[in-house]
Amino acid sequence: MLARYGDRRLAVAIALYLVVLGSLAAWRWHIGTYGADTGLFTQVVSDGLGGFRDGPEDGTHFRFHWSPLLALLWPLVAAPHLSLVLQFVQVALIAATAIPLYLLARTYLPEKLGLAVACLALVYPPLMAVAFTEFHEIAFYPPIAVGLFWAADRAAWRWFAVFACASALIREDTCIVFAIVGLVFAAIGVLRRGTQIVGDDGLLVGRPRQPRALALAGVALALVNVAAPLAYFGLVIPRVGAWEPSHFYDYPFASSPLGLLAALFAHPAYVAYLLNYGRLTYLIEAFVPLALLPFFSRWSLLALPGLGIVLLSSSWIAWRMGSHYAAIFVPWLFIGALAALVRWHRAGRTLRVRRFLTAAFAICALVLVAFNPLHPLHYIRPIYPKGDDIGRALASIPASAHVLTHDEWFTWIASTHPHATVFLCPDVDMLVLGDEYPTKLWPEVHAELESGQLRFARRFGRVTVYLRRADRPGEYENCATGRYDDFPSRRAFLDFNLKRMESTRR
Repeated sequence: MLARYGDRRLAVAIALYLVVLGSLAAWRWHIGTYGADTGLFTQVVSDGLGGFRDGPEDGTHFRFHWSPLLALLWPLVAAPHLSLVLQFVQVALIAATAIPLYLLARTYLPEKLGLAVACLALVYPPLMAVAFTEFHEIAFYPPIAVGLFWAADRAAWRWFAVFACASALIREDTCIVFAIVGLVFAAIGVLRRGTQIVGDDGLLVGRPRQPRALALAGVALALVNVAAPLAYFGLVIPRVGAWEPSHFYDYPFASSPLGLLAALFAHPAYVAYLLNYGRLTYLIEAFVPLALLPFFSRWSLLALPGLGIVLLSSSWIAWRMGSHYAAIFVPWLFIGALAALVRWHRAGRTLRVRRFLTAAFAICALVLVAFNPLHPLHYIRPIYPKGDDIGRALASIPASAHVLTHDEWFTWIASTHPHATVFLCPDVDMLVLGDEYPTKLWPEVHAELESGQLRFARRFGRVTVYLRRADRPGEYENCATGRYDDFPSRRAFLDFNLKRMESTRR
């Protein structure tokens, strides 16, 4: 298949991308700058044939997200017992986004221009940051989203079915976006029935090749992505506890996504709470590197649901460029940008197409040099001097131990220590801490040392191993996130733990 000029060049570009981002991933792993999320997902995937359990979330990952697709990665993690594998997988998934984008673009544009669009996805800073950051299941989303659109455009219904099934297994919030996309496809299929196809027309230019089939496929896509979250919230969540990410939408006037939407609808003045400098700069960082191309196409409207999910969050982490959350809307910005370029090309404005693409590449390069959302100068430098002491201390911990350690060290041992965590949970019986390591754990550690619950075990240079008397089973549970079974609200649960900590210090 890789016989054409563009195919070969794209293969080289993707290979270069894999080498550069893969090397950065290996270096970050070596110096220990991957936080707890990579280790957390390592434990989740390692338990992919069980209950998707991990230490930091103190139970099953299903209390946080509907992510059955992670089970596909089980063979990759179970054999090598190395969290770094997930980082390589994430780089590969983001790189793979360029393939369906190229296949879509070259249908409407000259091969070199189609190749340029695909390569733009590889240097687009927000998407590159998704590949560079700690692993998250949403890395599946960009290649599946673009692949789904390509399949609908080319009437490749077998591929569409594969992508549609996968789309319902990524996360519950992505299901919302895909359900809306399905309804849009269905509406276009109905409205465009009887349309005459000329040459290589397709969905991207508003003339679907098989309108009736597109309508049926869109309905199926919507149905499967409605059924998945209904099953998740109706069958899974009641059995595992409350849906934890709801606290990402805590405001003075609302405490859940649906409550927030209802409050904004009933009291539009509440929108003022959402207007701030951080959200504005986030939008600038999303649109400007694409030379504002998405604004020239209505297809970019498909990015609005994902943008809403991100920007409505009360946590600034969600709308900090460089985090994984951008993956939920970026594919649709590229679909919109491509549609604008195709329209101009068909109108004979090829010079305009080239100028906008050149501008986009130039802006992406400028951002990567001056405002890089990957924050490489922070992450490619070690947080703590690495030496044999850390390795010897971690190697001394039994695989069955409920051990607490720093986020970055936790990721090193997550695949071999299924009960390892980063929170001082009730069942923790060992701690491995570095002297003066930058962590918020020290007040609790000092308090438990004074109370006698924690005691010194052995020391390896600047690294200390502690033994801890675990609390009685069932005294309280889920220190990291809390369960709502015994508490009227998350706030009540946090207040309970705060009082416990204060009493321990006394």
